Amino acid sequence: MSALASPAFIYLASQSPRRLQLLQQWGVRCELLLPAAGEDAEALEAVLPGEAPRSYVQRVTRLKLDASLARLRQRGLPPAPVLCADTTVALGRRILGKPATADEARAMLTSLSGQRHRVMTAVAVG
Repeated sequence: MSALASPAFIYLASQSPRRLQLLQQWGVRCELLLPAAGEDAEALEAVLPGEAPRSYVQRVTRLKLDASLARLRQRGLPPAPVLCADTTVALGRRILGKPATADEARAMLTSLSGQRHRVMTAVAVG
């Protein structure tokens, strides 16, 4: 086995169907490591006052990794790498969160239409 061989599996701490699909396409065997029903994972995504989009996406990804590693220990699961990621859209310094309703989604898309914006993703492995 070479030093570059992939581990038996990794944990994917992401609810993104696209991330799971990409890993599977690449032949990476992964098991989901998602929050329990009572875990408030959305609280990790709160934007701090004056926070820049790049700082935000990096901070949230670190918090998600920390929470996922704690979840792994609490559940007594076998050790394996944990992959976390977070993506955010920014319009200038304004961080656009996940829309809660169809009306919010429409308003967000309208504000982005014809405007330069950034889509940033941070990835962490622990």
